[in-house]
Amino acid sequence: MTSDPYVTVTVPQSTLARTRVLKSADNPEWNERFIIPMAHPLTELEINVKDDDLLGAEVIGTTKFLAQKIATGERITGWFPLIGSSGKPPKPTTAIHIDMKFTPCEENPLYKQSLASDPEQGGVRHTYFPMRKGNKVTLYQDAHVPDGMLPKIELDDGKVFNQGKCWEDLCYAISEAHHMIYIAGWSVFHKVKLVREPTRPLPRGGDLNLGELLKYKSEEGVRVLLLVWDDKTSDKFGIRKMGLMQTHDEETLKFFKHSSVMCVLAGRYAASKLGYFKQKARVLLSILVL
Repeated sequence: MTSDPYVTVTVPQSTLARTRVLKSADNPEWNERFIIPMAHPLTELEINVKDDDLLGAEVIGTTKFLAQKIATGERITGWFPLIGSSGKPPKPTTAIHIDMKFTPCEENPLYKQSLASDPEQGGVRHTYFPMRKGNKVTLYQDAHVPDGMLPKIELDDGKVFNQGKCWEDLCYAISEAHHMIYIAGWSVFHKVKLVREPTRPLPRGGDLNLGELLKYKSEEGVRVLLLVWDDKTSDKFGIRKMGLMQTHDEETLKFFKHSSVMCVLAGRYAASKLGYFKQKARVLLSILVL
């Protein structure tokens, strides 16, 4: 009987990498390469081969590597046996070929010198969006700070740091967007009012709450994408819709349902077993979001 195998690289409570699924493969060859940032407290790194079954992912076999050995930085390569749930390989020759090497932060120029060490790349590697001109980073003391509340911060050449107002700036940025609005966060509530103490004239739609403003922009033709943390303590069918952390994720999802705004709930950690329909839904929604 053939399987639909794929491989995951995991640490406790987190999946760091996953290969594609190979349909009906007796001797699968993935030949995939991953660069995995490691900053996890662990004693072992697990590599699991799973069968993408109709009712859930079944573990075919697992091989483990001691963190102490990985941390030496020595190259680890070769065939390693896969151990099943019985404590033995499913077949005597069941094994996986792995080639990996750990590079500490202090030896990685990308971490030591950041972008300066990689001028040809011209930006942060492995990001979903390419580097574009005209971007900037703004620092804020808080989401909203009234005028005169914070002390003056003197800069070079006698200049003074301009304390911006995060909520107001967000409102203007969303209102003036022409192409795409992409919001990702663990607490995104559609009823949030961005501007509560305006210090300048509001932009068009600035008097609306976040959800209404996003719908308004979406109807203008702007692509609006929301990736919201899926709070497992919230219940879309019961009375605990706001969740233990009061993130209101289910309410926000319901608000944007049947609208042109794409809103997706995403858990922090993938479940150990996902049914067929849940797996397919996650993959489809991830493609739409990205």
